[in-house]
Amino acid sequence: MKRWIAVAAFIGLLVGLLPGYLWWGVRTQRQLNEVQGQVLAVQSDLKAAQDKAKALEAELRQERDRRQRLEEIVTKGRK
Repeated sequence: MKRWIAVAAFIGLLVGLLPGYLWWGVRTQRQLNEVQGQVLAVQSDLKAAQDKAKALEAELRQERDRRQRLEEIVTKGRK
């Protein structure tokens, strides 16, 4: 009798815990996948912004060099 109660309790525990684990595990996995997707989107946006910033820095550097050369030409013309 005690053995049957133990077996029934164990089976009841498995039947109760397994669906609960699957239910919360699936929900957690879905949320984790959603967050990972958002992280990837933000990372790609960040990479695009960094690339744009590098391009703008290079363009700014070129403009400064041009301005400096023009100032040198103007300064030489005044002397």
